Amino acid sequence: MIYADTDFFLALMKPNDWLKKNAEKILKRYEGQITTFETTFLELLMVAKKYNPDPIKLTSAVMVLMGIAEDVYLRVAYYMKEHGLNAFDAFHAAKCGGVITSSNKVYEMGGIKRIKLENPEETG
Repeated sequence: MIYADTDFFLALMKPNDWLKKNAEKILKRYEGQITTFETTFLELLMVAKKYNPDPIKLTSAVMVLMGIAEDVYLRVAYYMKEHGLNAFDAFHAAKCGGVITSSNKVYEMGGIKRIKLENPEETG
């Protein structure tokens, strides 16, 4: 397997990236052999927050390219788009399974139960 970092996906997705043609050649040549990891999704979503592409469309495109069916990445993008979470908080929200302990009040939304770190006897 060939590991692709964030630059590879940005080159494919940006309309005028100077590496776009090379990335397309690599994608075609190594189709089905390219992989990535959560770090790449995190970086891409941070870029999305800065430059405003739709995080759900961005995530979906990478998932299609990689043949990834796990919906956790779409949940991350959803939390960013619909609840305004940053990429890190969105990952925590998507991975927590519905219950999280934190002092961060951003998790008190969308069906997530927060066990308050500042007062464990209360939940949000």
